[in-house]
Amino acid sequence: PMYALKLLVTLTEHNPAYVSLLEENHLFPVLFQVILEHQDSMLGNTMQTAIALLNNVVASKSTNMMLLFEEGLAHHICNLLMETVALYLEADDKSSTKTANALLSLLDILHCMLMYTTNIVRQTLQAQKSGTGGDTQVAEDLLLINKPLTDLISLLIQLVPGEDTEIFESASQCLSLLVQLYGGSSQESMSPENM
Repeated sequence: PMYALKLLVTLTEHNPAYVSLLEENHLFPVLFQVILEHQDSMLGNTMQTAIALLNNVVASKSTNMMLLFEEGLAHHICNLLMETVALYLEADDKSSTKTANALLSLLDILHCMLMYTTNIVRQTLQAQKSGTGGDTQVAEDLLLINKPLTDLISLLIQLVPGEDTEIFESASQCLSLLVQLYGGSSQESMSPENM
């Protein structure tokens, strides 16, 4: 699948319309299957390419994010980030390009997911406030689907004091969005050993 993944990364980078083709041909589950099969090799070329493709898919405005969430996007990103952050924090050389790039890509994906969720919740709250009503079910479902992401709060806190400014900024933005969305629902993250 490596060459197919590389081709898809290039196509989706240069023409976001290809993201719609991935969706129409039901290739999101295949992408997640590749990720599952190569999860033991986080820094391998196949995994790096799969993450790059997932980043392109999530960053595309035309992507049906709910479809990705239903396919388990939150679960996959949670697992990938936990493994990658562990590799990054254990590394003696924090400037290891492969680990840092994988981490930045995953943080970008997380940021897109959280921004999408934030926008849906915000639109729902504004509709409620203005009296136009609106269905809160989509926002509620989205918050429930993404709730496992609160497990990342303590990991993101560990990335904040790092020396890499890109990782610091990305982790800070994700942390801010998680706290805005879920507030104090993960109090144990603020314990002294996680600070």
